[in-house]
Amino acid sequence: MKTWQKLALVVVPAILIIMIGILWINHVRNRSGVVPHPAEETHLSDEQMVQPRKLFIDDLKSAKDLIGKPVWVQAGYEMSYYPYVPHRVDFAHKVGVLPSVQRLDIKDIVLQKVPANVETRIPRGSAQAFAVFTMPSDTKEYATAVGTIQGSDSTWYCDNVFYYDDPHQMYSLWPPDLWHAIDTHQPKQGMTELETAMALGVMQQSESSNYGNRTVDYDAGGKHWSVTFENDKATAIQQNGK
Repeated sequence: MKTWQKLALVVVPAILIIMIGILWINHVRNRSGVVPHPAEETHLSDEQMVQPRKLFIDDLKSAKDLIGKPVWVQAGYEMSYYPYVPHRVDFAHKVGVLPSVQRLDIKDIVLQKVPANVETRIPRGSAQAFAVFTMPSDTKEYATAVGTIQGSDSTWYCDNVFYYDDPHQMYSLWPPDLWHAIDTHQPKQGMTELETAMALGVMQQSESSNYGNRTVDYDAGGKHWSVTFENDKATAIQQNGK
């Protein structure tokens, strides 16, 4: 067998394999149903589009910028508060926990060491930072923890526990009857999970992570509720005790 014939036996099959491969790729690309569809867009509701303003408070100086301004409780039923008698937090007489959407008028930001026997949801540190405030129709001063001080370091939680704008204006799309339920901390059928959390706070548990399609248990300042959601609408509400 001549040399060119030997080469043909090697080269021609290789060329055929390459051509078959190219034809197969083109066939797959053009075959109906094979071209992947773009991922479906996640459509946010109008209320989910609302983004609470952040101030990125990270030290005592920036925290003191809150003095003289109103804030509203975002971390509902999570923040303990105490009487603020002249120049100190009265840890011996805890008032309770601050309800959702409660307006607070900030009077001062102070540092104070927390006694060892006082329960606290934020790190104790060498001291804690407290926001001193009054509430509408109440001239008494109170204090709630908003930061942890450890030596020269500090951690601040203001952006997570406060709204800096009135939620009634932020969520003006909600009708008056819904706002009445939120302001009186009463869940009602048809509420979304966000609306229910605004009413009952952030002290909540669920065995499911399927937001909007699950049962959530809430501790609203000692009142316990179970709310079942389907398609992000409350369909069953039960108060479990006080």
